[in-house]
Amino acid sequence: IDRMSIDIVSNPQIGGFQCRYPDCTAQPFQNLSLLNSHLSVYHSNRPHHCPVKGCPRSEGGKGFKRKNEMIRHGLVHDSPGYVCPFCSDSEHKYPRPDNLQRHVRVHHVDKDKDDPQLREVLAQRPEGPSRGRRR
Repeated sequence: IDRMSIDIVSNPQIGGFQCRYPDCTAQPFQNLSLLNSHLSVYHSNRPHHCPVKGCPRSEGGKGFKRKNEMIRHGLVHDSPGYVCPFCSDSEHKYPRPDNLQRHVRVHHVDKDKDDPQLREVLAQRPEGPSRGRRR
């Protein structure tokens, strides 16, 4: 869909920018940039591609609708691998810390998110100048 003009989407009564796509239930967005990012879910364009050659999401591959999704995906290439400390087989290795945290929340409900073993694994950081942080 085309981006909507500001006069169509801004609504002072609700204090933000509301998506007017049919049947959309999203809460109003604080600014137009966030609304425009949201509107990308309604089209099939995937203009952002992983810079790693051979990746299925690189140029010519699937790509991403949003730039922040591409940046987050980059962690899978730079990750030290977050291995679940509670699984005995060491097969449960995740590229991002949030993936491991979700695994623990779902499969190890008896473990606390502040468990020292889990905190030790999550303290790992990718090597390099950015160390997985946004700039």
